[in-house]
Amino acid sequence: MLISRLCIKQTLSALILILFLAGCATSPQPIVSLNSSAHQLSLKQQDHWLIKGKLGFKSPEKKQSANFRWQQTQQQYQLNMTSIIGTSLLNMQGDEKGVTLIADDETYQDSDPSDLIWRVTGWQIPVEKLRFWIKGQHQKRDKVIFSEQGWVSQLQPICSNCKNWLINYDDYKLVDAIWLPHKVVLNNRLNNSQLLIRVNKWDLYE
Repeated sequence: MLISRLCIKQTLSALILILFLAGCATSPQPIVSLNSSAHQLSLKQQDHWLIKGKLGFKSPEKKQSANFRWQQTQQQYQLNMTSIIGTSLLNMQGDEKGVTLIADDETYQDSDPSDLIWRVTGWQIPVEKLRFWIKGQHQKRDKVIFSEQGWVSQLQPICSNCKNWLINYDDYKLVDAIWLPHKVVLNNRLNNSQLLIRVNKWDLYE
């Protein structure tokens, strides 16, 4: 495991995660009534975006956090993670053909981005599906609970490599006429880990 080479000190990470969790309290939901099918169609059509925020990873062995920047352009994506003081932790870019990850001046390549980021950092991040899940977009066979407002409040994905995830959504805000979640909590029931995503800013592009 190469996480020690990413210069994230355990004590500092634990403190940062506590502060991160404190900022993720449930927000009052706006009074909105959406057509859930129309909302999902809008999410599906939105495949070019940039988000910035914070990640918190928690497992029985450790607690860590980082700032992140994720840009998605159809199949292509770029993920940058930095420490609280701005130190680069990793840069990852890829598409459906493969992924390249740079961390601690080392370059890694793989066809599976989730497996690669786990081997380098120890973080469970479902990179392939997260570009859909982070928007609150579900697939046809997924088990979904909708909120009173019409957006997804809980998602249980149904696919061969994602069935252990349970995703909860909160703090939807209107961004360029689309309601998008700003708090996403992903629980992996297989290894008892949790990924917390707090989005500070969404930018949507044509």
